[in-house]
Amino acid sequence: MTTDAAEHAQALHRDAIVIDGVCPLLMEPANVSHYLDGGLTAAVPTIASRETAEQTLRIFGRWHRFIEGHDRLRLARRAADIEAAKQAGEMAIVFHFQGTDAVEDDLDLLDAYKALGLGMVQLTYNVKCRVGDGALERTDAGLSLFGQDLVRRCNELSLIVDGSHTGERTTLDAMEICDGPFVFSHANAKALHPSPRNITDAQMKACAQTGGVVGINGFPSFLGDDPRPSLDRFIEFIDYAVDLMGIDHVGLGIDYYMGMDPIIPADKARARYDDAINTGRWDAAVYPPPPHYFPKGIETPAALGNLTAGLLARGYADADVRKVMGENWLRVFRRVWGG
Repeated sequence: MTTDAAEHAQALHRDAIVIDGVCPLLMEPANVSHYLDGGLTAAVPTIASRETAEQTLRIFGRWHRFIEGHDRLRLARRAADIEAAKQAGEMAIVFHFQGTDAVEDDLDLLDAYKALGLGMVQLTYNVKCRVGDGALERTDAGLSLFGQDLVRRCNELSLIVDGSHTGERTTLDAMEICDGPFVFSHANAKALHPSPRNITDAQMKACAQTGGVVGINGFPSFLGDDPRPSLDRFIEFIDYAVDLMGIDHVGLGIDYYMGMDPIIPADKARARYDDAINTGRWDAAVYPPPPHYFPKGIETPAALGNLTAGLLARGYADADVRKVMGENWLRVFRRVWGG
């Protein structure tokens, strides 16, 4: 890349709205520094996955206190909060559930979570729950009656519905009920790599028809068999999604997480992995053991400017780079939450 091209990429990244649609690395709030260093306009921490309602409320409280005490963070309840964060040199926080265990059997809890700032709800986390079947389940029976009611309540509360980690039939059922944009916050095309955690062309097209977004995932085993995937390989999944759905329906859901290299030592990463396997949240056939290396050049959120440069080098126009890096997510947020 020439000096002029590199300077242009840096300037574009600084000026763009940059949103990563799923940030489980922020299950530890102190890791916000990685996202601030990467020029993120908005990050989407995982607030709950398998936690009970009581545990989830404690996490909300911890996050509210953390945001209040940090001079560069603000909670996003509307799209305008993200735009204001950009103008102020801050980063907006969007609260996200990866799974609906925290809802237990009481949809009124969704109202409470919405009041606390919840913005997006993922239906399942790999396994069967009250809502429907996960992506790694033996069956794919579809959305349950409770799940139908949950999607409708999300619609009423202006909560974004997310089909990541969820069985195909369950997501297609949910999209039929959803009255606004439906998203896959972090999922890749199964056509390019047949991981059970990736999604079919039918799911991707149906998502686009709702006006939604698919966030492209950087977890190595969802990109292919190379334990150290390249940035070009990651961009291949962006290319495929753009060709299939159109430029307006592709974003980032890179899925940087607490057990990745180089965030924690290898022994702690292995302990986290073993726990995920032993509790059934992960399947060893789908999730190989650590170390888990994210694509070269964007190994951590701090390096996301290299993705902007990579998209430009691939031939994407400035306006299209802005859409993929964050504007498409912002459009969904505005459509569901309001401006």
